[in-house]
Amino acid sequence: MIKKQQFIVIGLGVFGATIARELTRLGHEVLGIDSDEQRVDRLAEDITHAVIADVTDENSLPALNAGSYDAAVVAIGRNVEATMLATLQLRELGLTKVWAKALTNQHHRILQRLGATRIIAPEHEMGIRISQELNYPMVHDYLGLDDDYFIVDFHTTEDLANKTIGDLIGDAPVEALVVKRTREAHSHPEHTWKIRSGDRLVLGGQLDDLRELVNRL
Repeated sequence: MIKKQQFIVIGLGVFGATIARELTRLGHEVLGIDSDEQRVDRLAEDITHAVIADVTDENSLPALNAGSYDAAVVAIGRNVEATMLATLQLRELGLTKVWAKALTNQHHRILQRLGATRIIAPEHEMGIRISQELNYPMVHDYLGLDDDYFIVDFHTTEDLANKTIGDLIGDAPVEALVVKRTREAHSHPEHTWKIRSGDRLVLGGQLDDLRELVNRL
């Protein structure tokens, strides 16, 4: 069971409001902060707490007891200074997990130096994801982990029907993690597993190896 946590979301535009609502839906306590009264009012009934505050005021976050929360997301739109000040204050208040939205590469580097534990570039990340899906239409989803290790979930086609996983992977240093067939999931299938059209395969490996494999399909 996932432990209930307390989160702060600073900046309640579309991006921040979506995060705040989803965290609330998942059962967590969420404090939403924005300097715009209308944004706060729109979200007031959807999350645990929503308050009007200016995070460029160095007294605002301590007054809200921000240091007692488990994690924070700084999702401020185009106010670069506010993002940096909020990130710095949250780290100084003792939060060990601060995610911050970056607008540019330079902003990204500054947030790293200020102690942001993860930096989000939603437009950039979504652009890359859409490009990958357009380039590899059989890829349903993918997840990047540490050290350039990726997990790829893709649909099989008629061309792969009746081939085995061994035929598919060959000598590539790629691991078959799961086969999803209708409502059943089979973990770590053998190389002799025969593929059907419509199966979804979840493979893990280094990005270059997975790219080479998908390009052969």
